[in-house]
Order: sequence, then C-alpha cells, then structure tokens
Amino acid sequence: MDLGPVGRDYWSNSDREQAEDNASEFVSALRRLGIDFPDIEIKHPCNDCRNPGTDYRINIGAMSVAEAADFAAKADQAMDQLAQYRKLYGPLKKPATEDGAS
Repeated sequence: MDLGPVGRDYWSNSDREQAEDNASEFVSALRRLGIDFPDIEIKHPCNDCRNPGTDYRINIGAMSVAEAADFAAKADQAMDQLAQYRKLYGPLKKPATEDGAS
C-alpha cells in the first residue's frame, strides 16, 4: 500500500462525474424543448432508502400541477413539430459515424 502524498485525483469520483455528464445532457435536452426544472439535483446513492442501489439518481424536484401542464404542452408541441417534419421530409436519418458510414 502506497501511503505517499495524494493529489486532487485522490478525491475524484468517476461515478459522480458520469452522473453529472448524464444529468447535464438530460437538462440540455429538456431545455431545447423549453422545459426547465429549477430544483433538479443529483442524489447520492442510498443503500437505506426505499429504492436501494449504488447508482446516483436524478431528482427533478416537486412541481405544481400548472407547471406539469406547461411542461406537457411544450413537449407535445415539439413532438407535433417533429411529426409534421416527418410527414414532409420522411424519417430522420441517423447521423454519420466518424468513418463516414451512416
């Protein structure tokens, strides 16, 4: 066991960093729809909770019934626009991969 000095990497938590990356993508996707959860947070794993597990959890917080209706309307509007696009232009194409194949 090496008991030498430690650096900042000693404290790093790759699971937490991955949770932050995934949560950031989630929030960004919702914001593209005009939806923002101001109370969203990343919760630490809980082994003593109703849903025990080792994964971090994303908690969107509480929202009013009016907020839920607003979020649903925004999501429905975006899906209606996507459906209209598909009618006009066909299904969405998969993005090309790095080697140029689709």
